Amino acid sequence: MQPRRSLADELSDLQEYIIDQHNAGKTNVLVVDEEQMMKPPLFELLRQLLNFETSIAKLLQIVLFGQNELASKIDRMPELKDRITIFGALTSLTREDADNLIAFRWQVAGGDKHPFEPEALDRIYRYGHGLPRKICNLCNNALIRTFSAKQKHVSAGTIDYVAEEIRLTPPAEPQFKIKRSKRHQASTA
Repeated sequence: MQPRRSLADELSDLQEYIIDQHNAGKTNVLVVDEEQMMKPPLFELLRQLLNFETSIAKLLQIVLFGQNELASKIDRMPELKDRITIFGALTSLTREDADNLIAFRWQVAGGDKHPFEPEALDRIYRYGHGLPRKICNLCNNALIRTFSAKQKHVSAGTIDYVAEEIRLTPPAEPQFKIKRSKRHQASTA
């Protein structure tokens, strides 16, 4: 049985590999998804990986994807934040983008025209708040419920039911208050 290698040994081997790839003309990229779920020691490891550089080039590019809470975590780590060169944030999808996402995913799955009724699409967008993960989750659950009930089309009622089941709420309706003048109030009294 071989003794366990230390993290320092592993990092040294990784750095050697990255240098070899760089010398071969390749760009090294590490992509990390769901970054907001990482614990602080892993953020420190990322900071160490950013030290893989020569006097003229970075040897490793790191791309982090995560939900909004990732930004606040990075803000609490100035030693990592100072090394980040580009920040970006995705906004919610437009209604048209959401419809295109649903159609695209249906076609990739082998379908022709998706089974969502127009009113169901309205509800999907409202409950999903334009967020792709919520939209996809809602669609997946609605499709399972619809097809298990041997129905061919996903209705608005099915979307309402599934949204409640997975605890999605639509955005609040704007409340408009009409401010009446004192003269108008007196004349109606």
